[in-house]
Amino acid sequence: MTLLQRVKFWLVGFLGALLVRGLAATLRFHFIGERDPARPDHTGIVYGFWHSQLLTLGYLYRNRNIHVLVSKHRDGEYIVRVTRWLAFGAVRGSSTRGGIRALSEALDKLAEGIDIAVTPDGPRGPRQRFKLGMLFLARKSGAPIVLGACVPQKAWRLNSWDGFYIPKPFSRVVVIVGERVYIPETAGNQELEEKRVELENTLNELTRRAEEEANRL
Repeated sequence: MTLLQRVKFWLVGFLGALLVRGLAATLRFHFIGERDPARPDHTGIVYGFWHSQLLTLGYLYRNRNIHVLVSKHRDGEYIVRVTRWLAFGAVRGSSTRGGIRALSEALDKLAEGIDIAVTPDGPRGPRQRFKLGMLFLARKSGAPIVLGACVPQKAWRLNSWDGFYIPKPFSRVVVIVGERVYIPETAGNQELEEKRVELENTLNELTRRAEEEANRL
């Protein structure tokens, strides 16, 4: 990486985090259910949410040493630089680049009691389609999966593959955190696929409920 690239990434990270903090500080959060699920004794938690909701959830769960699973693509580097200023860690890799190494590192973090955050439709979609990687991680580690949805009452939606949310200042934001889900260590391919479909439906339903509640506020 050249010096110019380093400076560019640093500026993006610093200014991006500053903008996130400034914007999110004006928001009013409305929680449905518990904000923080009960923690297991032996491992961290695998959090899952759609890629479009990364900005607001990144602010809401800052300063907790949660490690985000991020692709090695350039776009992933931007995410890492911003989230680092919000006190997140990063595990780099995806299904196409560095996946095995990322899985191993994520398992080590979970074993230390550190939470891992995953966008199961990232890094490139399809939008709101759940991929299997998160299930492999939960099955191998014994960690619970906790899904969440975060929808602003008023927002700009980017013309990107994920329809990324940027909340408008002073909006109310609805947050729904789901129940813990465990993936049995003995789960085979068929059971994993059934669970994948179930979790995809669950996360879409949480998002739909959050949208409906946001429209009522």
